[in-house]
Amino acid sequence: MKITYNWLKEFIDFDWTVKELSDKLTFSGIEVEAVEPLSGGDHLLDLEITPNRPDCLSLLGIARDIRALAGGNITPPDCTVAEKGQPVDQLAKLTIEDGAGCPRYLARVITGVKVAESPGWLKAKIESIGLRPINNVADATNLVMYELGHPLHAFDHDKLADHTIIVRRARPNENFTTLDGVERKLSAENLVIADAKRPVALAGIMGGLESEISDHTKNVLLESAYFDPNLIRRGSRLLGLQTEASYRFERGADPLILKKAADRAAKLIAELAGGQVATGVLDVAKAEFPEYRQLSLRPEKASSLLGVDIPADRMIEILNALEIKAQKAGDIIEVQVPSFRSDIEREVDLIEEVGRIYGYDNLPGERIEPWAVPAVKRPKDIFLAGVSKAMTGQGFSEHYGLTLTDPGKLETLDLSPAFPSQPAVELVNPISSDQSALRTILLPGLLEAAGQNLNNGRAGVRLFEMGKIFRPQKPSPDEGLHLGALLCGQASGQAWDAKPEAADFFDIKGALQFLLDSLGLAEAEFAAEKIPALHPGRSAVVRVDKKILGCCGELDPATSAKMGLKERIYYLEIDLALLMELSGAKQNRYRELPKYPSIKRDLALELPVETECRRVIELIGQLAGGELESVSLFDLYQGKQIEPGRKSMAFSLVYRAADRTLTDAEVSGIHQKVVEGLKGELQAHIR
Repeated sequence: MKITYNWLKEFIDFDWTVKELSDKLTFSGIEVEAVEPLSGGDHLLDLEITPNRPDCLSLLGIARDIRALAGGNITPPDCTVAEKGQPVDQLAKLTIEDGAGCPRYLARVITGVKVAESPGWLKAKIESIGLRPINNVADATNLVMYELGHPLHAFDHDKLADHTIIVRRARPNENFTTLDGVERKLSAENLVIADAKRPVALAGIMGGLESEISDHTKNVLLESAYFDPNLIRRGSRLLGLQTEASYRFERGADPLILKKAADRAAKLIAELAGGQVATGVLDVAKAEFPEYRQLSLRPEKASSLLGVDIPADRMIEILNALEIKAQKAGDIIEVQVPSFRSDIEREVDLIEEVGRIYGYDNLPGERIEPWAVPAVKRPKDIFLAGVSKAMTGQGFSEHYGLTLTDPGKLETLDLSPAFPSQPAVELVNPISSDQSALRTILLPGLLEAAGQNLNNGRAGVRLFEMGKIFRPQKPSPDEGLHLGALLCGQASGQAWDAKPEAADFFDIKGALQFLLDSLGLAEAEFAAEKIPALHPGRSAVVRVDKKILGCCGELDPATSAKMGLKERIYYLEIDLALLMELSGAKQNRYRELPKYPSIKRDLALELPVETECRRVIELIGQLAGGELESVSLFDLYQGKQIEPGRKSMAFSLVYRAADRTLTDAEVSGIHQKVVEGLKGELQAHIR
């Protein structure tokens, strides 16, 4: 809000310079953002008024604070009006249809006016605060708005059909042209002032073009009303129209200043434009507005919160200077809060008033010695840091996604039986349809991130996320913690002189196996399983101690197409809470380095195509016994020289004894036992 230094001094006499005034107001909570010199030695002050202080959107409100800070007497504007002529209820009619939107509406009528240019003193005041003078009637209402803080509106009384005012909601798709010449389509969210036929103003925002004051106006109906702040704010935002009036109404006007503001404006209009003020006012109220609200203040509580002992008499003096009636009653101060201070609701609000006027710079300062709290890492934090280290060490970048997603995507991306499909927890009032549900898995967000990376030219994408998922449960959703990881495109770690290779199923499986190995869960079981969102031949469920930990695999091509992805996507998702539980039950065991040499034998087998590698390795371990140190697959082939329906698998077997050096004959015997067992159990052929 903008005011001038000299205009403010008309309301209260003070000895401060412009600089002192700016500092005092700013330190008391009314920030002076800028000061601009004006002609004649005056200065324009640009004030930043906080939303909870609508009483300060006026010269009178600022004067109250100055009186509390510096003392002195306020000279309020003269609001006495001489009424003449017909009773107002013979000249106009008033009806409020929406009592919630407009709890009180007051109107005066001034007859026989002559609309003209405002006198020089009024034009100078209006122009000094950055407004454009219009005419003596409109300028009078603007002057009163800045003096008392209450917006008014003047209608051409003769342009109101049936001389009637009706406060109602707009009809659906009702058209209305505002004073700025813009035709606007209204809805039931808009509160309007209407006559007997049509809207004539947007309540609390802007008047209408068809009922504006003009050079031909003879009679004026003056509006002074109180509107619901929330309704005015919503209507202003919907129409994209903010005015000086809406700025004040949406912060909360004073419902008890209506008559004073109307009287002041009527007096000015009668003096500036001639005419007579009709006898009486039209005043319809749909709610009761008490003049004061009762509160109590404990002086010892105020001193305790502020950190300084302020005498009770000083507190009473401060509050009374702000026109907040206060008097001592035993050990407490009884307070009557006026209607224009809607921000004061509790004792602590009164303490704030005392503190800001007493002066925050007068409060004693104490040096607080810094003290450090030793950082304590919870087991969960340590565990998650280890998971993150294992993933970033493999070239994955951490992704932070939204917990909100599109429920349609969750239906498409079904990872059961690893994570059984279930309805998502949907929001009651979502921001948009694609963020209307809480995620049950991490896959949707990672796919979206991968798509953005690929669209921006990334040759290879490796992402992981550790985040919350939500399962439907009464009375509130059950939260879980998952790890999701995705890779696609070019495999990482390519040498500069090597031919680029595309990532495949074994890359994502290897990433998960590496993580499990780092947590002491090397015995995890990967079992082929049909998972709806994943490729039927390239997907697996992961189990540890017979508990399903999660799944991994290639995204089904049909699913990729639905998500708009052309690359092959490889994905894993596991339950981190279960992983932490399982890894916590394991203890790392160390053994000394072997003393005796090992013997390595390779074994190439031709097997039925449906034979799982896991099954072969398990059987080799059972057949070889304790002398088998390790077994690993190093080649897989299907094609020429292999019978249809069969495949070739080559394994490397390492034999070693802990207490002696194995002879070649011993190893050959064990190896032959393995070969014969594979032939019998798996119908294997030795290549």
